[in-house]
Amino acid sequence: MKKKSAYGGVVVRPDGKVLLREPRGHFGGYAWTFPKGRPDAGETGSEAALREVLEETGYRAEIVCEVSGRYEGFETETFYYLMSAGEQVQQPDPFETQSVVWVTFDEARELIGQTPYEVGRERDLAVLRATEQFVRSEDSVP
Repeated sequence: MKKKSAYGGVVVRPDGKVLLREPRGHFGGYAWTFPKGRPDAGETGSEAALREVLEETGYRAEIVCEVSGRYEGFETETFYYLMSAGEQVQQPDPFETQSVVWVTFDEARELIGQTPYEVGRERDLAVLRATEQFVRSEDSVP
């Protein structure tokens, strides 16, 4: 059975910090994760990723490029975009997000590592590695 597609964003500030969200009630077995979700009808992947970032974190963001690879979850195949951070223009959706935090890549690894859901944890760590490699290879942060 083909998995449904989902789209998300890895938001990075110029100081190199990454935005993570803590899902309300640790929904889906996640301690900390990246904003992501399925597209609404008629929505492109990039539009869905930007909307999910805004809804789940309250931050506007701008797409820099795609994060290489497809990332398997339990029910979805997720595609991620590296995004540069804009302003926080609203509070995160309280039904989806308990809190958001800006952390270094090392701190992000530790927080994501707290996720008991193995598939999601390993996927998020792979996304973090791919993003960090790209950012380091570009020798700059968006």
